Amino acid sequence: MSSSPSASAAAAAGSQGHVGQGGKRKQPPDCPASGERGDHLDASIEQCQLVVSKLEQIKDELIAKERAMGGTGDLTEPSAERLREIVELNIAGETVRARRSALCAAKGSVMALLFSGRFDQAFLRDQNNRIFLQIYPPVFKWLVGEVGLYEAEQTDDVVLLPPKQMDAPYRHLLLWDPATKRHAGHTALPFQPPCSRLLPLPHPQPAQLPHPPPAPQPIPQNNQQPHPLGQHQNQQQQQQQQGASETLRLIADLQTLVGKAFEDNAAQEKRLNAIKPLLKTGNSGEDSLVSIDVSGTSVTVTTGVAKSLGDDSTFANRFLKYDPLIVGVPVDYVQRVVDMVARSRMRGEAITSWDVHEAKGDADPKGYRRVLDMYGFAADRYLGPLDGLLTTLHLQMMRRWCTLPLVLSPPPIPPCVGEPVMRIYKASVDGWKWLDLLEAVKGFSPLLLIFRVAASDELLAIIIEGPIEITGTAKREADIKSHAFKLQGTNSHPFAGYLGFSSRLFLAGTQELATAFDFSSSPPKPPSKLTSLLCPACLDFGVRPDGQPGAPAATDQTLRRCHGASLVTPLASGLRGRLRDHGVDSDSVMYGVSESGWQFDLAELEVYRLRAAGG
Repeated sequence: MSSSPSASAAAAAGSQGHVGQGGKRKQPPDCPASGERGDHLDASIEQCQLVVSKLEQIKDELIAKERAMGGTGDLTEPSAERLREIVELNIAGETVRARRSALCAAKGSVMALLFSGRFDQAFLRDQNNRIFLQIYPPVFKWLVGEVGLYEAEQTDDVVLLPPKQMDAPYRHLLLWDPATKRHAGHTALPFQPPCSRLLPLPHPQPAQLPHPPPAPQPIPQNNQQPHPLGQHQNQQQQQQQQGASETLRLIADLQTLVGKAFEDNAAQEKRLNAIKPLLKTGNSGEDSLVSIDVSGTSVTVTTGVAKSLGDDSTFANRFLKYDPLIVGVPVDYVQRVVDMVARSRMRGEAITSWDVHEAKGDADPKGYRRVLDMYGFAADRYLGPLDGLLTTLHLQMMRRWCTLPLVLSPPPIPPCVGEPVMRIYKASVDGWKWLDLLEAVKGFSPLLLIFRVAASDELLAIIIEGPIEITGTAKREADIKSHAFKLQGTNSHPFAGYLGFSSRLFLAGTQELATAFDFSSSPPKPPSKLTSLLCPACLDFGVRPDGQPGAPAATDQTLRRCHGASLVTPLASGLRGRLRDHGVDSDSVMYGVSESGWQFDLAELEVYRLRAAGG
């Protein structure tokens, strides 16, 4: 029976809807071509194999680095028999004995790695075959005692007490755990078990994680019995979904584990870097040990440490040329200086004034200075003058005050007295001279002026961020910033802190003096002005009351008088003056910076450079 034309056309149209050119059947747009099916599975397997290969490579590189340092490369934990061993140590000249299990008690710490037994062949040894470590002896003996208590479960942690947290040999001890998470504000300690990982290593971002599989759709429930074939298909679909979900969970777990593996690797790299300076260098000349006797106690260094400041330096000669018997100085001070030199060599950095300050600890300043001079460190260069008004504590206070919101443009303040913070001018007991001060500060900037008020012993300071120089006969206004501080108050007015800021510096010329408001002339007195030589923020130096005859600005006259006022209210000096009373359209109230009055005499004045010339 022949079909009708319309039926034939419909069949042809239907056929054309599923067959493309050349007779090939078209695929749905979301279906891969037959030649590509399975490629993603193969690619996933290949990618997993690459991950395994990369992780094995990282492990091999870590083992190779350890072996290059003289270690065994054995990543297993030390045996129980080895942990029972007593380790004989020479700590920079002093003998210490400890059980290996105590030294390894803080799992994951640098100390545990160092004494795990893997580096026993890499240690320097003294003539009695004791392990030699270039570490400050008191801190190591303290640490051995603490880990003994930790192993015996007599303490949960090893912490530095506040007096030792700024003591360099303790604070910079190398036996810490780089993978330890420390509490906010917690000082870096040798270790703080139990440790938790917190290294800033990359983790997979949420967008990179696999999407969770879709939840299985529930099978519709109705009164009709499911067809056996349909029921089988539903069970098969649920099994596939469960398998996919399990696979994706494993992938997510793998990503987490790989991230942790990278963290562990980075932490182990840091541990290896920390212990490397304590091991043999491979240079027999540098690794040889030399000792001196300080008041009956041996102080030992490697020849490399002894010569680290120069083959013919005073420090080297103390160990290699001079009489090795030293008496009359505390051994602790010598050990501190030796530890400072050893740590600078380990870091590969020059010794700074801050290093010398930190190494002092609780040592007596005069005794510590004497030992510094004995071993080639000019104490005044590194610690500043012993009789100086400015101290490192003052600089630290000023740095802290400059972090307050009211300080919009904080000045550069070094952390300690000593190079480059050096005293360049000190007034005589009778006062200071303008020409002498100008000559002393020539070529230096920024500058710090510090002075003591004669009647009250208050201590004030000014930081001037530019040079102090006279450029002509007339007074001038320079675009130079300055900051005022009160470093020490009195019992009745104990305020200490930031006083104020000025973006302009007023200077006298050789013939014309600078002028400023005289707040001592506040009502009921008529307003007046005073003349001065130098007017930074809040203070006027070399003041002369208006109308008082005096020599020109370039005089060699001895000066003592100063004038000070600030907007800071906590001064509570009892001195108040309104700017409006002096013709200024402002309701601001000024307060005296000294309880001695708006004007006062200086008992002492010093000037410090904050940066070396040309620096």
